[in-house]
Amino acid sequence: MSEPFVFHFKPGPGDRIEAMYMLDLDCACGLCGHEQFQRFYHSTPFHELTVVALEQIADNAALKAGYECENCGEPVGANQVRRSCVTFGFADDAGVIRIFDELRDGTRRVELTENRRLDPQAVPRWQADPQRFEQGHRVVGELTEQVVEEVLGRPMNVKLAWRDLLVDRSQGCHKICEGLTAVIAGDEEEAGEQVRQLREENVDNELTAIRLDDSKPDDRPVSASSTIGAGYKRWLPDEIVDAIESEELIVVGVVSRQQAVQHLTRTFDAARLDYDRTDGETVTFDNFTTPTDTTWDDPLAVSTVLRRAIYCGLTPGEAARLTAEEIVGTLLQVW
Repeated sequence: MSEPFVFHFKPGPGDRIEAMYMLDLDCACGLCGHEQFQRFYHSTPFHELTVVALEQIADNAALKAGYECENCGEPVGANQVRRSCVTFGFADDAGVIRIFDELRDGTRRVELTENRRLDPQAVPRWQADPQRFEQGHRVVGELTEQVVEEVLGRPMNVKLAWRDLLVDRSQGCHKICEGLTAVIAGDEEEAGEQVRQLREENVDNELTAIRLDDSKPDDRPVSASSTIGAGYKRWLPDEIVDAIESEELIVVGVVSRQQAVQHLTRTFDAARLDYDRTDGETVTFDNFTTPTDTTWDDPLAVSTVLRRAIYCGLTPGEAARLTAEEIVGTLLQVW
């Protein structure tokens, strides 16, 4: 069975990219007691998404309720919500986070499962299950950055990981997640030596080294506004930006080309696009065509995606998925 195509992103106000999440509410009419659930597919600003932001979505989940009871016609709202579940899946398939709230007694459980994708057709669940999956699965009482990294192998928001390292001026090689390592050095020679060592230790991976202060991607075919608005100058303190631009700090992102290629290929295939792919020193996707013969003629160099990952503070999988969805969304005229 082929993988269903799911949009993880959508354009928001001012061309800001938003990330999708799922919200389920279990309600009971206050008059007749009739039980009914509601499901919402919502989005939230992507570049700003943090543990705190996801918790706030869960805290306010009940406010989304609003309908007339199908049994008696009585209005049903936030006070009639008994349970809620917020589900968020990382676009790079690192895993899924579910926040379960039992509103009748005020308890919360959080379920994290690695290497899972968001499934918009999944049957609603109202309780966390520590035994549901054998590996890479944990149920906790509170969502924290530490538990996200322990279970899913990545930060909730890569920008915050970059910022913590740079504010501390933590020189050396720092693995942020699979396929992305930060190299921070006092001079270019030292940074180059650290990059060479990384490549020697990862001979089976095609690693691309990109300096943070030379990472801005070409505007096309990615969305210019969503990329420029999320550049590193927006999410790093001014003093760190000054240190980078004066070369007091040399900051390099070492990123996996294979991961970007894999996510691009799978996304285009799931969207049933025909395309040409040219491999070599530079991997390029070109001549995109939908089943209805709508075409996109701008070539996409994978190097552009990798630069976007560094410039915007993303994993290579996130940058690839976002870029691919922009192309798919434009071709299908849903963006």
